[in-house]
Amino acid sequence: MATNTFVNTNWVSMEVLRLLLNKLECAEYFNRSWEKDYRKEFAPGSTIQVKFPQRMLTTDGMGYAPQGISRISTPIVLDQWIQCAFEWDDYEAALKLERSEAELREQYLDPAAAAIAQDIDSRCAKFAYQNASNIVGVLGTDPTTVNTYYQARQALMENACPPGKRCMLTSSSMMTSIGSNITNIFHPGDEVSQMFKEGFLGKLAGFDFYESNSLYSHTAGTWAGAVTIHGSNQTGTRLWVNATAGDTFKAGDKFSILNVNKVNPMTRRIPGKATAKTFTVTANLTAVGAGNAADVISILPAIYGPTSQYANVDALPQDLAALTLWPGTTSPNGKVGTVGLGLSRFAFALVGAKLFVPTAVENSGAAQDPETGISVRKVKAWDPVRSMQINRMDSLLGFGNLYQDNGAVCVAGA
Repeated sequence: MATNTFVNTNWVSMEVLRLLLNKLECAEYFNRSWEKDYRKEFAPGSTIQVKFPQRMLTTDGMGYAPQGISRISTPIVLDQWIQCAFEWDDYEAALKLERSEAELREQYLDPAAAAIAQDIDSRCAKFAYQNASNIVGVLGTDPTTVNTYYQARQALMENACPPGKRCMLTSSSMMTSIGSNITNIFHPGDEVSQMFKEGFLGKLAGFDFYESNSLYSHTAGTWAGAVTIHGSNQTGTRLWVNATAGDTFKAGDKFSILNVNKVNPMTRRIPGKATAKTFTVTANLTAVGAGNAADVISILPAIYGPTSQYANVDALPQDLAALTLWPGTTSPNGKVGTVGLGLSRFAFALVGAKLFVPTAVENSGAAQDPETGISVRKVKAWDPVRSMQINRMDSLLGFGNLYQDNGAVCVAGA
């Protein structure tokens, strides 16, 4: 049998890594600054805590008024294992398997890279839409003008999103709904984006626009009646509510609270016109009802009151204040719609870890991108029981929330 080119597993790993990186859209706008923590000599564990910078308050006058240090952190959890495997028996290898690198790239490597890249991008899109709290548009209806995308820009600006590259991931139906003048509304993008990124459309409202197949369709929760706050002055990421037994809260649902308005995180003042703060539900819940203690919804962002240095609302929620499901959407119960994403690189973290490369196999190798931390391991082994050659590629990733309230916005669509 002729020598199989797949013997060069390091080349395979590098080639698959290169191909999949060029296919990423959503994942490209995740922050990868913490992947270095998973390349240390010791094992850091599956979760690391990322500390946010201390935010300070000022006082008026000469009197000395020290303030307490209050650091907050967020977890990054490495729990996303992605595998692409294939195999053939010795008869197929002898008579049917392609030999040249060009054939191997076309028949196996590019499809494997595409599958892994799509899986990474889809997982990133799901994490982003379920954890981003800002929302514009109407669930179940595609935006018909560019005004919605400028509202997305406004949401980021009012939340002090740092400057830098931003992307807007839209469905094809969202682009179609803008109308026949779509080719006239986008500014040309940079050459790198035009050459290498599939679905690139151009720039608008400060975003690089892409048509993405990674976006998720969301089915809103259902509330039989009013849902209200149970107990005044709640803070943090858990909110006790009064609901009807059987009410559902879905991960990714957005809601606002009566008389709880957003403030700019730096000025701690309402930016312009008072606008209700929006939150996202981060875990599914079916209500028990009757003010039961179990009816606690997990939310982002954490609620910080007006006296906190991390203030993000002008007032804490008060007892019996009404919640509004999917603000801006009429009769949202059970509505279905695709959720577009406006992302900066400050909202979410993406971490990749380099997997163990075994030696007790026929061949093995790994390649890791120094910028993204994404790693691909390729293992080739022969199974003597089945007379089968096994090929598997693996990648281990993790996600975390950074400044999801400041750096991401969902665009509701059909």
